[in-house]
Amino acid sequence: MMRSHLPIIAAVLLAPASAAQTLYTFDGALTVTELSGPPVGPCAYPNGPVNSIFPAVGVLCPGPAPFLPPLGDIAVNVATDTIYVTNGAVISSYTRFGVHLGTAIPPVPGLTGMAVGAGVLWITTGVLYGAVPLGAGCPLIPLPFVIGPFPVPIGPIFAGPIGDLDFEAASGSLIACDAAGLVGSFMPGPVPVLGPYGVWPTAPAGCVGPAGVGIAFDKALPGTGTVFVCDGVLISRQVPGGLPAPPTFYFPAPGACIPIPGALPKAGLAYAGRQITYGFGLDNSGLPAPLIDAVGQSFLGNGAYAITLTGSVPGSTAFLRYSFLPACPTPFVLGVPLYLGVPRFPLATVIVGAGGTALVPAPIPAVAPIPLSVYLQWIVLTGGSIQVTSGGEFSTVFP
Repeated sequence: MMRSHLPIIAAVLLAPASAAQTLYTFDGALTVTELSGPPVGPCAYPNGPVNSIFPAVGVLCPGPAPFLPPLGDIAVNVATDTIYVTNGAVISSYTRFGVHLGTAIPPVPGLTGMAVGAGVLWITTGVLYGAVPLGAGCPLIPLPFVIGPFPVPIGPIFAGPIGDLDFEAASGSLIACDAAGLVGSFMPGPVPVLGPYGVWPTAPAGCVGPAGVGIAFDKALPGTGTVFVCDGVLISRQVPGGLPAPPTFYFPAPGACIPIPGALPKAGLAYAGRQITYGFGLDNSGLPAPLIDAVGQSFLGNGAYAITLTGSVPGSTAFLRYSFLPACPTPFVLGVPLYLGVPRFPLATVIVGAGGTALVPAPIPAVAPIPLSVYLQWIVLTGGSIQVTSGGEFSTVFP
């Protein structure tokens, strides 16, 4: 049984400007790492920096082999929640949980960058770029170019080969970083055309070194040119011109700078519009705390988006609540923390299923203001205790 108190669409349309997202990185040992944060401030929000991690192995057919940067990259299809990785020689795709979906061969070897946009997978060798189909199957099949290939505009825009690129649907433009420390915006095509965000050195923002191996648009801020730039060890969030972007809930690190966990340097960067968490769950009787999560990514037009509850007690009554702000400091009521700011609103009431799970559909409208954020938390009455999850936050993002 589920009783909905307020359509999620109304919540999204009323929510204030903020944003939630995660970043994906990839390294030569074939480790895919999902990041947010790291937590800062008096309440240490949000959780992170590592949200998830999985090995990029081949199961259905051979996957990528270990490699050395500057080869290699990672890309995310926000619409299908699919993750693509390359070691420069092959392209493999995975679910968010690391399930191998297939592997294909790019039309040219030596890939240093990839990006999903306009229904295709953009690829680059650093000196050439173009786009191939998104599909990847087994056995290994060569992917044809469906756009290009075109020469990277070295000279008119960049000082040398590019390490990575990304595509923005809002402007139809590409953005890339090169080994000389430049970030450049350009329009795809055979003739070099400067894009809407211009060219700038990453140095003014501090943090990252001159060699750019990863770049990703902030899809929660379309049309602003806000990007994440990675030198393999650190990630800087910048606005056009190279100045640090203002801190946000999901990326609050001082100076817009985050160290990447792990001993190996990373190759590439990708954005995901994934719900993030903050705080911790609790059961006031000592039972394991339940978890909040989401199905899919919160892009405009995602009618299948949903909020989930796992690890609870079957037959319990679960209340999903939302707010437009997180609570800091965190109030405790009856021994459990409440992470939603005031006022708080009811979203749905459900009976926890036999597996200790529940799901509330939360379709994202195709047309809505962006960026808009919603903060959520489950409160569960088990009959013998009160349970809460950590807080969860999602925002509308461009696909």
